[in-house]
Amino acid sequence: MRTLKLLSFLILVAYTSIAQTSDLKILAKLPPVLNETSGLVLTPKGTLWTVVDSRYSMLYNIDTTGEIKRTIRLNHKNQDWEEITQDADGNFYIGAFGNNKSMRKNLRIYKIPSPDAITDTIVTGQLIKFTYPDQKSFPPAPAQQNFDMEAMVCFQNSIYLFSKNRTNPYTGYTKMYKLPNTPGEYVAELVDSVNLGPGTMIETWVTAASLSPDNKILALLSSDKIFLFYCFTGDRFFEGKKKVILLNNMSQKEGLCFINNNEVFISDELTYKILGGNLYHFKLPKDFASECRK
Repeated sequence: MRTLKLLSFLILVAYTSIAQTSDLKILAKLPPVLNETSGLVLTPKGTLWTVVDSRYSMLYNIDTTGEIKRTIRLNHKNQDWEEITQDADGNFYIGAFGNNKSMRKNLRIYKIPSPDAITDTIVTGQLIKFTYPDQKSFPPAPAQQNFDMEAMVCFQNSIYLFSKNRTNPYTGYTKMYKLPNTPGEYVAELVDSVNLGPGTMIETWVTAASLSPDNKILALLSSDKIFLFYCFTGDRFFEGKKKVILLNNMSQKEGLCFINNNEVFISDELTYKILGGNLYHFKLPKDFASECRK
């Protein structure tokens, strides 16, 4: 089965690479400890941070050469840390909510001060616990398995989560949930959903998210493309305009953050020891938010 999955992935890689070019620029090969990089945040001070999704309970500050400049240990077990984001005050949120089999009940997010302001080497986060209002079985039937999570942003005083769809048969929808960004225990609010198809699961499932600095563009990442939503009102992200940006590069991309309103950093995991494991730079083909100012 593993051989079959590898063959299918390589076929997709070959298909998306033939006679295609991309503005996706490799900046650096990430060090081995970051082979499972999962989430990126660029702070207002210009420091770039990432986490890995298992084993190491660390925040890693890296530069654009891939060198690790600093680490901060979180006093929490790393159980499927799949995303990091920050709010307008600089607080960081680490999403411990990976849920591949839709069986997980201990969904949580750790809130810490901006790592730029942390002087200790170990920090304990404030805890946000939550459940999904529409999940009643653990696991649900294959056709309902849309409770994996790898994408999160903060907007105003709320956290927004975007599901990684694993339904069978595959529906192509990502669901958007909303939570307060304060410590506590909550039932997340299911506020919207959007179909990101056509395409296979690996082509359209959501693996990371980021809001532009001016909060005008929501970007959702998948293995070979970015879905942009813009010209929305408030937090009604999916009611705005939508644009699909092809990266022409298939890999297990799981980190995304805006540098400014038109450029992003992307990172991917090292898969099968041959694919990915890089930090990338990508410039959007145009200033999409300018359409909203007309």
